[in-house]
Amino acid sequence: MDGLLDEARGIARTFARERLLPRAAELEQDGGAPGGPLPLSALMRELADSLGLPELAREAAQDPAANGRLLATPELTGTLLHELTRALPGFALSFGASLGLCGQSLLRRGTPAQRDRFAAPVLGFSKIGCWALTEPEAGSDAFALRTTARRSEAGFSLSGEKSFITNAPIADVFVVFARLDDGGIRPFVLERGDAGLTTGKPLAKMGMRASPTGSIYLDEVRVPAERLLGDPEESGKRAAVETLLSERAGLAGMALGIIEESLSIATGYAKERRQFGQPIAQFQAVQLRLARMYAAQETVRALLEHGRALAATGEATLAYFCAAKYTASTLATECALEAVQVLGGNGYTSEYRVEGLARDAKLLEIGGGTSDIQLLAVARELLR
Repeated sequence: MDGLLDEARGIARTFARERLLPRAAELEQDGGAPGGPLPLSALMRELADSLGLPELAREAAQDPAANGRLLATPELTGTLLHELTRALPGFALSFGASLGLCGQSLLRRGTPAQRDRFAAPVLGFSKIGCWALTEPEAGSDAFALRTTARRSEAGFSLSGEKSFITNAPIADVFVVFARLDDGGIRPFVLERGDAGLTTGKPLAKMGMRASPTGSIYLDEVRVPAERLLGDPEESGKRAAVETLLSERAGLAGMALGIIEESLSIATGYAKERRQFGQPIAQFQAVQLRLARMYAAQETVRALLEHGRALAATGEATLAYFCAAKYTASTLATECALEAVQVLGGNGYTSEYRVEGLARDAKLLEIGGGTSDIQLLAVARELLR
């Protein structure tokens, strides 16, 4: 698997530098809006084709035990997110939401028919996916869901609203969590075109502007029973928590990408920018900023490597992943702002990219559970 991951890393790195960076300003301005001049979905499909994901997805859908190991693991998503984030975090966020949150959920939990119909096209990016848990009144209180799934003779009828959902405005396939008549929570698979399902316009956001975020509206969306994802007896809450933990690991990997790119830009600038007759890299104040950024980079890298080791041995804990996500996201924001400061006035302009990295980094402290929620989860585990 290591060889395949290395190959995927190289493909993503080349794509990020040659295809994303030259078009970053366009993608940020357009936000991946449906019908825009630069469709985000087309670029995601281009990358997927380069990675060979369509063929891997078809094989995995047929026999996940034999062929789905790479696609079903968060390691692939984490590797791709890290490389893509260094060029354009918003693109990485959307790509990861479709591949990881939606696609891998469908592959891991879907029935054979669901894997063939939904997982294969989402993982291969012939269709774009999204994963919808958050609601207007269920943010940090993630399971206070008001979206309902009422049983009917034909299956289920879903009603409610999901908010702040990555890829909602452009998604073809939706994994949506809803509350059943008995109070239990279960995930359902919906499709664009299902009667009663509509999505809102992309939100105007502080950062991650290349990633379309929006609401999903469900008005008596009637679906057959086979649209309930996976085993009807499986706890939907447990399934959501497992996906959230994977998301937090992915966001920590994005944090490392932002830190690395911020440090690279700031270091290069400090060597070239001259004031008082010498490069500003010669000034101790600048050196201290760069050193702090490097320390943060290696801290987050060590957290991620240790987390992978714990996951491989089955020793990973909720407390660890929450602590890692909190630490990584906090340091990413700090490092991006340090880079802005090193660049001074230039750092405040879009030409040098660090202002965009700073805006994007802030989302990592909010999405996938806010920093306060991460710390509270750690505290609960410590006090059990």
